[in-house]
Amino acid sequence: MFLCYGGNRLLLHTMAAALAHDSPKYRGSLICCNPRTSVTDRSPSSSTSGCVSADESYDSNYIPKSIANKKLKIHSSATKEDIEKAINQCKELILNSSQCSDERKWLVRYLVELRLRLEDLKDNEGQTRVKVSIKGHHFEQQVNPNNRKQYCDHCSGVIWSIVQSSYICTDCGYLCHYKCIDHICRVCAHVVMTEKGEFDMNICPERGLAAQDYKCAECETTLTFKDAWNDPRLCDYTGLYYCTTCHWNDQFAIPARVVHNWDWEKRYVSRLAYQMLSIAWSRPYINIENINSKLFSFIAELEWVHKMRKDLEWMRRYLCACTEGTTLLSPLFVQLGDVNKKYSMSHLQAINDGSLETELTELTEVCRTHITNCPLCSGKGYLCEVCSNNEVLYPFDSGAIMCEKCNSMYHRGCWLRKGQTCLKCTRIDERNKSTEKENENLHSDYDIDKFVDTSIGPLSETI
Repeated sequence: MFLCYGGNRLLLHTMAAALAHDSPKYRGSLICCNPRTSVTDRSPSSSTSGCVSADESYDSNYIPKSIANKKLKIHSSATKEDIEKAINQCKELILNSSQCSDERKWLVRYLVELRLRLEDLKDNEGQTRVKVSIKGHHFEQQVNPNNRKQYCDHCSGVIWSIVQSSYICTDCGYLCHYKCIDHICRVCAHVVMTEKGEFDMNICPERGLAAQDYKCAECETTLTFKDAWNDPRLCDYTGLYYCTTCHWNDQFAIPARVVHNWDWEKRYVSRLAYQMLSIAWSRPYINIENINSKLFSFIAELEWVHKMRKDLEWMRRYLCACTEGTTLLSPLFVQLGDVNKKYSMSHLQAINDGSLETELTELTEVCRTHITNCPLCSGKGYLCEVCSNNEVLYPFDSGAIMCEKCNSMYHRGCWLRKGQTCLKCTRIDERNKSTEKENENLHSDYDIDKFVDTSIGPLSETI
């Protein structure tokens, strides 16, 4: 039992081996911390020693009832002296506890956490940095971390949130240990997506390991299929290979597959791609008309939403000029009533689920009711020149059609009956032709050749 409080290095290695089972580095892999042991042989109740357990359901914030009143928990802003005092108290409790009990197991885990926290403070001479800026990240120290297990994006190790300092990027959510913050090599995903301003629309543009010089695309770790501990993992979004530390087998829907094939199956992506897609999920980066316009003819819901977006564009012109209509400009209206016709991945997912179509139908009905009943908005309607009835037409009416040249409105039946010919455009063309003839006649009446005697030679010859 002297290993629990005497052999620091051996205990740390033992804990590292026990926690390797739960690390996202080996998520979805066929190996575990012991190369000779299969993952399928592991059970939730298995333990690596009499004191250290690798239980999957272990919560670092849980305290056994027998020692709950000992006040062992320390604040994340504790000083070096506070941690050393807690370590000595934890050693005494371990000696007084029964062997292989739940109380001793918890105390051993907590002792390791305290020593890790103490090492962090020693590296920075007892002072912790609250904010750090590096590689485009804006890190802030986690003061009140949540109860779920957290893992470092740099080393993929467990972050002991109770006593171990950790930092999180406020832009992309990059999470790392205090000791790892000066060694990160990943640029902030928020910076990358903001500079690109679009998704990669090539489906898994794989180039191969040879093009990467057999190194990880992020940390440049040597990759080989002979090493079962660090097998190359392909990112379906970037088409690049990553090591197990930079690729945790996270799954995400790929924008290129959605736009080209309407394929919403989630595929494995790297940590960088996962953060990039998560950040840009609600950003309107996708112009379907330019990338794959044929998709509208295959997805009826997408075509209907696209038609309603055009109606919202016309409604926006009415509502922006009305003081009461501006209250109807909801966030959804502002997102989809724009002119750029771009979609975000969240919009496309809502179309696939059918929720966006329902929301847009309700929104257009509310806006239509206001425009047709408002004295100011209804006064900007149109009348059909063919039938000349009193029905007011609007550009967003399904039974009306607008001339692309002069913006005149007609009933669809009247438009077809007149051979799809605009009466206003015909009058304009006739007026232009008559004006051109008058100009020609005016020019011919004042032709200067009539006032010049062509029989007289040049002035130099007569002289």
